[in-house]
Amino acid sequence: MNFSPINSQENIDSLKVKTNPIIFTDLNVGYANGALKGISGGISLNYQAKDNLFKFRFFRVEDIEKIDFFLIFPINSIYTTLDEYAFLYGKRYIEDGFSYHFSGGISYNKEKYHNNGNVTTKGSFVGFPLEIGVGWFKSKKERFRVFYGLIPVGKPTGFGRSFGIKLYANIAKKSYVGLGLSFGLGWHKKY
Repeated sequence: MNFSPINSQENIDSLKVKTNPIIFTDLNVGYANGALKGISGGISLNYQAKDNLFKFRFFRVEDIEKIDFFLIFPINSIYTTLDEYAFLYGKRYIEDGFSYHFSGGISYNKEKYHNNGNVTTKGSFVGFPLEIGVGWFKSKKERFRVFYGLIPVGKPTGFGRSFGIKLYANIAKKSYVGLGLSFGLGWHKKY
């Protein structure tokens, strides 16, 4: 008879369970107030290792001064934009189908003035972005749902949607603070 020891490396390797990485993207829509006041929005790519959150985000704040319409089509517009490219590091904690995070980092910002199609760069500067947020997502593997969440497709997966609220700011030459909604897609925890 051939007996293998209980502690053999083969037995230990077969017991290890592979899990997904925590990686997801967020689309943010909100309102910002500060040097520029108006609609804000952006997208971010997030990666989490243990409770450490690494985030790259693009954010834009638009301060609209004037829009002239012909019927429903804008024909003349004057507005200022502030584009932020940022890398943030922070902590993210997960409790079943709920998470909360806080992070800070460094950003490159560019202010532009738009006047009826003519764009003028007003300046660029470095800033210090901050973000606090909460989010909800599915707590267990389920089949992905399409068509407004009505039709399940495929095998159960950890890949799914999320919804959350974020408070964000950028401390810089042109500072702002904003509040918005976040809509995400990806793997939000280890399933």
